[in-house]
Order: sequence, then C-alpha cells, then structure tokens
Amino acid sequence: MERKVKLLPPIMPNFISIETPPRSRQEGLNDSYKFSVSELSNEEAVEYGELMKQTFVEHHKEHVARVAKIDSVFQNKNFLKK
Repeated sequence: MERKVKLLPPIMPNFISIETPPRSRQEGLNDSYKFSVSELSNEEAVEYGELMKQTFVEHHKEHVARVAKIDSVFQNKNFLKK
C-alpha cells in the first residue's frame, strides 16, 4: 500500500546512554552513564546516526514479522473451530 504523507523527523534525544557494567541496586541510578549529544564529535554523531538507522530498520523488520505471524494465526480457519 502506497501512502502519500509527509513524515515528521523523529524526536532526537538530548542525552545518549552508554552501556555500563552491572551494579547493585543499592548504588541507584547514575547519570554519569549518559552524556549530552553536544559532546559528540562530528564523526561520533555520524556513527550514532547510523546506529539509530540500523536500530530502526531492525525494529521495523521484527514488527512486520510479528504482525504477519499474528495475522496468519487469525486467518487460520482451525483457530476459529473448537
């Protein structure tokens, strides 16, 4: 199905989280594991943009597959019979 709409750009985060080692709950939340996007170099910004793109494409593939699986269950006539 072709749609003719103008897509809006996504809302960009002001801070980027980084992967951290596991720690105990007693330590609580720590803001040192995220930093402002303004701290990125141009190269890092391009790298992060590519990561966001890859993450979105993978999310889309998984969502399409999940919806197709659900649709096939409901279209199966044996599903409606008891």
